[in-house]
Amino acid sequence: MTYLVDIEAFHGPLDLLLFLIEKNELDIYDIPIAFITDQYLQYLQTTGEFDLEKMGEFLIMTTYLLNLKSRLLLPRTNPSQSEDEEEQIDPREELVQKLLEYRRYKEAGQQLQQRELGLTERVYYRQAKGEPDRDEVLVVDLAALVRAYRNVMRRLPVPEPEAIIPEGDVNVSDKMMEILEILVLRKGKISFRQLFANVSRRREGLALFLALLELIRLQKVKAQQNSPWEDIRLEMW
Repeated sequence: MTYLVDIEAFHGPLDLLLFLIEKNELDIYDIPIAFITDQYLQYLQTTGEFDLEKMGEFLIMTTYLLNLKSRLLLPRTNPSQSEDEEEQIDPREELVQKLLEYRRYKEAGQQLQQRELGLTERVYYRQAKGEPDRDEVLVVDLAALVRAYRNVMRRLPVPEPEAIIPEGDVNVSDKMMEILEILVLRKGKISFRQLFANVSRRREGLALFLALLELIRLQKVKAQQNSPWEDIRLEMW
């Protein structure tokens, strides 16, 4: 069951509510934030769905709305400011930039479940020299990679409100180079968990995961498992 915001100005997911604010299709003054919060609490009590990650996401978004609304309601410190100067410091511009970046990474994460990002349906396990023959060839599919990614990301905290879009960019291309450099230093092999061991931010983790998928697609890295429940091994081709 998806939580819906149900107010006169808008009816739909909370993310879409923020998207409409970003596009100036909904006035921030028309959003009763206290009412939205009450609705969400009622939703939790009714469904019993106490997903800490989703609850943290809701609190982050609500905090941004409250902060933006309070800044818009405060009078200008300098009454003599021109309209051009006022537009330049409009607090909504800051939120627009944060939301654009936030949605881009969130949508990328959702797409991991909807399509294979150019990967073939299965990444076949190649038997190493000296290993005994097996009746069946073990494979690592995209679903297994996504499960491994979710498992390593669970240890990371939900971002604080002021850190939802941290300063500095996380570049997927840079992460691809980083993975290859790590593999060279480790003689061409590393486990999935080891690769993500030093990740401290969810945004960084997503960029690293997308970089890994791209390297697999380009056949520069292969993913292998001895059994479905073991850690995934990553090796250079």
